[in-house]
Amino acid sequence: MFKKLLLVMSLLFTFSCEDNIVAYVDEETSMKLWLNGVEVDVEATYEKITTYGEEVEYIADNGHTYTKKIFVIHFQEEGGRVELDKEHYAIVFTDWEGSTSNNQPVDVGNYQWPAQCPICVRLCICDHGAQSKWVRMEIVGDSDVAIMGSARIKKVDEKDGGWIISGNGEGTFYNPYIEANMEGKIEFTNLEIKTDSEESPYYNYGGR
Repeated sequence: MFKKLLLVMSLLFTFSCEDNIVAYVDEETSMKLWLNGVEVDVEATYEKITTYGEEVEYIADNGHTYTKKIFVIHFQEEGGRVELDKEHYAIVFTDWEGSTSNNQPVDVGNYQWPAQCPICVRLCICDHGAQSKWVRMEIVGDSDVAIMGSARIKKVDEKDGGWIISGNGEGTFYNPYIEANMEGKIEFTNLEIKTDSEESPYYNYGGR
């Protein structure tokens, strides 16, 4: 009887360990990018691929304090430091009314450009009940012209003291290098959100 009990305990312990091993297997990180319907080999095309997220408080024109959250995926053709005046492709998520309760650098939800409010041309803060979640696509610094876009952040998970993010987006933007509009589409899964402001030109991007 004692031997049978040991065998049962051994089997239970084995199954428990296997369950724990499965639970902690890392999910695969992936990212796909299409420009004008053609899939881009991001690793071969861009020498520098970075992310950046930040959360800051600001005072709006109505005198109330809000939390702005931003998340950027930036693809730069040149190596070296990431700079906005270098040729690049980037998708920028901005939430002007970010959650103050979840401590996440960016919130899940739908992001849109132009702004979702049918009354306000750009930023809507509370007055009309529309969310102020933007998504913009760009290709070079001051010449950026985001025409339209729609995206979704599906999940933001904590991992190893940081954050990983999954989502997708698509939109139209003006490319000054070819003097024409371009269509962009992106899908990303389990990307690490970097938060070092010293390594990103997107610190305080778009004002506070």
